Amino acid sequence: MFHWLKQLFSPRTPFDSERVLALESEQQKLALELRESQQKIATLKEQLERQKNNQERLIKNALDAEREIFFTDTASAVTQLLTQAYLVEEEGKPVQSKDILTVAKRLIATLKDSGLTILGKVGERVTFDPNYHQPLRSNVTINASQGVVIKIVGVSFQGKVIRKAMVQVS
Repeated sequence: MFHWLKQLFSPRTPFDSERVLALESEQQKLALELRESQQKIATLKEQLERQKNNQERLIKNALDAEREIFFTDTASAVTQLLTQAYLVEEEGKPVQSKDILTVAKRLIATLKDSGLTILGKVGERVTFDPNYHQPLRSNVTINASQGVVIKIVGVSFQGKVIRKAMVQVS
C-alpha cells in the first residue's frame, strides 16, 4: 500500500507526461479526422442528392419528349376520329365506314411504330398458348396446343402481353 500511495502522490515522471501528451495529440488528430470524414460524408450526400435530382429531371425530360412525339404522331388521327364522331352524333350526318377504317388503320400504324404489337389476326387458326391466348368464355377450358380461332386480337408492348387474344376452340 505504501508503494501505491508513493506513486499516487509522487510527481509524474517525464515519461508519463510524454505518454499523456502523445495520447492527447493522437486523440486530437483522431477527432480532427472524424470531423473531416463527417464533412466529406455530408458533402458526398449532397452531391449524391444533386445527381439523383439531375437524373430524375433528365429522365422526366426524356419521357416528356417521347410522349410529345407520340402525341404529335397520333394527333391527326385522333382529331379526325373526333370530327367523324361529332358529325355522326351531333349533326346526324353519315360518315363512310371506309373513312373511319382509314383513320383507324393510320392510328394503329402509329401505335405500332411506337412499340405496340398486335398478337394474331381475327379469324386466324392457331395453337392455343396460355401466355398469349385466353378463352372467349370464362367457363371453357382449353388445353395447351389445342387448335383455336382468334376472335379478338391481343396486344403487347415491348415484349410484355398487355391483353391476351381472345380465342374459341376451332
